[in-house]
Amino acid sequence: MKLQGAHVVVIGGSTGIGFAAAKLAHQEGADITIAGRSQEKLALAQRELGEVRTVAADITNEAAVEQVFEGISRVDHVVVAAGTIVNGRIVDNDLANLRRIIDERIWGVTYVVRHAAPRMSRGSITFTSGGLSSRPRLGAAMLTAALAGVEALAPALALELAPVRVNAVTPGLIDTPLLYNTYGSERDTIVQNRAAILPGKRIGTAEEVAQAMLMFMTNDYITGTVLHIDGGGRYV
Repeated sequence: MKLQGAHVVVIGGSTGIGFAAAKLAHQEGADITIAGRSQEKLALAQRELGEVRTVAADITNEAAVEQVFEGISRVDHVVVAAGTIVNGRIVDNDLANLRRIIDERIWGVTYVVRHAAPRMSRGSITFTSGGLSSRPRLGAAMLTAALAGVEALAPALALELAPVRVNAVTPGLIDTPLLYNTYGSERDTIVQNRAAILPGKRIGTAEEVAQAMLMFMTNDYITGTVLHIDGGGRYV
């Protein structure tokens, strides 16, 4: 069990990629803390995972992020998988929506690092970006900028926080509840169309992204790396 005795904190750990990462780390022997906005989803996750600590917290609220780490004397690994998908043109989108993107993806990561790093002597922090960082699309300029910012933070913080290792995963289209929340009734059509042009003719799973996160936790020689997990999607 590669993570026996380690304490892993997963922000956005109640569903999707974060939940899959928490599950894999738990199976490898880690003590788990998961944080998310929905108490109901946290309760469902806890029921499936078993003996894990849960904290209701919005990553955009620094006081709430501080509470996630309250009472924890040592943190070994952190995964940040929180973040919604908000689209809309910069010129006519509501400014509150645009600010929410930056608050989640940039300031949220900042809050996590500020409260996790003092409790870490080694170990790893893993961020989650997204394929829009390198393949922008119409109406997602602010999200593209924020995701690219997350990827830039990983190598910069790998130097700043060393010997704590900092990496990022950049998923392509992944089969998680976020797809339904974002695309609604168009979800199946979008998945089918995207899968048809990918080399493997399918989209990814949360577990496949979580496997990369587990690798970042357990491989002590990987830091400052941004890993694309997109089925080759950035090439087609």
